[in-house]
Amino acid sequence: MEATSATPARILRRALSLAAALVILKVTAAVVWNYRNYVPPDFHVDFLRGRQAYFFGAYGWSFYIHILTGPFTLVAGLLLMSERFRQRLPRWHRRLGRVQVLTILLALAPSGLWMALYAQAGLSGQLGFSALAIATAVCTAMGWRTAVQRRYESHRRWMTRSYALLCSAVVIRLIGGLATVTVPSEGLDQFTPWLCWLAPLAVLEWVFAQTKRNAKRSPEMGRYAKEPRSRTESQLLAGG
Repeated sequence: MEATSATPARILRRALSLAAALVILKVTAAVVWNYRNYVPPDFHVDFLRGRQAYFFGAYGWSFYIHILTGPFTLVAGLLLMSERFRQRLPRWHRRLGRVQVLTILLALAPSGLWMALYAQAGLSGQLGFSALAIATAVCTAMGWRTAVQRRYESHRRWMTRSYALLCSAVVIRLIGGLATVTVPSEGLDQFTPWLCWLAPLAVLEWVFAQTKRNAKRSPEMGRYAKEPRSRTESQLLAGG
């Protein structure tokens, strides 16, 4: 039965998902490797250059909280987005999901919001990164709420949005890498704080719209999408 469902479209989706996961892990590993410049802080490296005047205080605390929780949420999010992980280990999906939500709402988003006030791209950077922190917190909170309400389809969509916003940390570095071989980075500084999260979010919303349209065209697919989970699985995911 599983073999018959391995259509070319599904194989392509799995290949793209694997490629995306590898990119996320590679960028995350590169980011963590650079932490050797942050403990103790080296104010000659790119990100910390010019921040010495206000680093030792609230900004420094926010910075270290952010760089510790960011990689964790990216790696944990990969597991939580995995359908296989959710189906085989629903209890661990629930537990890790709780940790993910609390980490984002209590640490990652607040620290990111504080750091946004000091964005070096000026007002555009401050507004863009502040909006990113708020949007991440809102999507994560909605994901938690819909899980508690046992609206699992909405829960998956909200948490997928949350993860897409988390991946802005990956996208912004990809943009920076492309800028080194295409256009001067100065020309992107004002747009990157918005592009790094609005672009993946727009793509995701397009995918959601296409999936919904395809479900309406296929009665069987639409029936499956609305099919409720078993009572046991519902209780595990909702904490009941």
